[in-house]
Amino acid sequence: MNLTNKLKLISQSKGKEFLVKRYLLDCCEKLIRFRSGECLPKNLKVARNFLRGVATKKQIHQSVWEIEGNAFGTEYYSELGIRVYFRVNKDVKADLIQVRISKGLNHNDSKKYLIEMAYFIDYVFCHIQFSSNWLFEESCEQFMCPRLFKRYFGNDA
Repeated sequence: MNLTNKLKLISQSKGKEFLVKRYLLDCCEKLIRFRSGECLPKNLKVARNFLRGVATKKQIHQSVWEIEGNAFGTEYYSELGIRVYFRVNKDVKADLIQVRISKGLNHNDSKKYLIEMAYFIDYVFCHIQFSSNWLFEESCEQFMCPRLFKRYFGNDA
């Protein structure tokens, strides 16, 4: 099932755009277990409030900025040498360990997975703020839940 292409088609329908955004946020919710710190849970609340019309554009903009900073930080700290990396960002260290244990990946694959996950989350938040931003690529599909997809859009989507 190619969820990325299906979602892109579904999102082009004005009536389904809200549902696509909720689905993507729920996919991010499932990734909280891989992310240390409060950045993701806190900003998921803001994004959900924004969809309901409760949060302001300024609040969602701040959330997108924090999530993007988190993605850049994850990439930066997981690419640095071991000595600098472990001293500088304890959250990324914990995230890497969690991914390695949960997914059974080696160190390099867990770094790649964690970076791709951070950018997927960033893309979701960009899409929440600006619907016209369709940044999702094939690598994003690994973070999209097929069971949630069926719950939101059915088997025929």
